[in-house]
Amino acid sequence: MKTLMVRNAILLLIGGALWAGWCALAAGGQQSKPAAPKPAASSAATAGKIWVSQTTHHEFRVKIDNDLFSAEWVDIPPTSAKLGAYMRTECRRSGTRWIGTSRVLLPCAKRGEAPGKITRTCPMTFRFEVDTITPERISGRGESLKELDCEKCEIRETGWAAYVWVPKK
Repeated sequence: MKTLMVRNAILLLIGGALWAGWCALAAGGQQSKPAAPKPAASSAATAGKIWVSQTTHHEFRVKIDNDLFSAEWVDIPPTSAKLGAYMRTECRRSGTRWIGTSRVLLPCAKRGEAPGKITRTCPMTFRFEVDTITPERISGRGESLKELDCEKCEIRETGWAAYVWVPKK
């Protein structure tokens, strides 16, 4: 069950992915060209628009203000919300991409606890990047949680996963 909870947490982070918590890039040190056109993001994600992860089906409120992209997980399950769970992403424009982090408070169960029993929350930060923003799609990749020691709130292993968000209908 612990593995299932961690996998669900991974999907939360990736889909939100978030948040998806996680944006490190710079694409192997590539620098953006000064004359690169800026994507038309303001019309793609208006203030407060809700987007749905195609991976996790979680919903995120997305805002874009000049060169700042932010997203917050809005359909947090009630049991997790009672524990203060959240996922908040902030990225700054870097060329045609947005690079930043997702800050997450993730519920988990300590070893030996009854299956499904949440015994603590762990604050974490993950890298996050947004590659494309159009009126129909937001996509990129996020650092994802692969292994967590819930007792110590210690991230043991992460990876990267792609995500796609579409507007909520």
